[in-house]
Amino acid sequence: MQAHIAVRSTPTPESAHGTFGGEVRVGLTLHETADGSLSLKLEMQEGEGQGLGLSALVFDFADQDLLGQLSLTGPHLHRQSFGRRKVRGPGASGRGYDCGARFERQGRLGRLAPRETDLLLAHDRLALTLDDLAGRAFSLHLAPMAANHAACEGFTIEGRFPARPAAGRPVRSSEDGSVFGGVFDEILPLMSRLIPAKANAA
Repeated sequence: MQAHIAVRSTPTPESAHGTFGGEVRVGLTLHETADGSLSLKLEMQEGEGQGLGLSALVFDFADQDLLGQLSLTGPHLHRQSFGRRKVRGPGASGRGYDCGARFERQGRLGRLAPRETDLLLAHDRLALTLDDLAGRAFSLHLAPMAANHAACEGFTIEGRFPARPAAGRPVRSSEDGSVFGGVFDEILPLMSRLIPAKANAA
């Protein structure tokens, strides 16, 4: 079970990116938003999979106890679903996932299946982080964009969401309790070595 902050705020948002697929590749970017939501950006690579568009995304979520308070929004979202291992994608696999998003396709208000789109995943009262999706399984279905497209069942790209980026150099806390994160603790010893050198030069 993941630890969550009971406020809608993420002080230092982070992002993670990955590219999935073979003949047709799709870029997937996760981003923590300042208000405690998770942004998912899907983008088919230019020049690949001509005539295909994004049809559906199904995926797992780290803490299944939170599924009842999750919601998805997005410009191309047609339907959203949540349920512990109960959400199934349009592919032949019988595997159930925790969350699902279906996108608009030709035949509904004349809209085409998008080649790129954004989703926003949010919880009613908790701040979500990359850890809620990092390493979790997903399945992305691609389908013909237009009703008059040559017969094609589309195909599915399966993978795991990208992990949180490796942490950089840790910032040490200052020994004097100041807010400078240990910067002076590192600089002062260097200055003490420079002062005698300047005195000798004089």
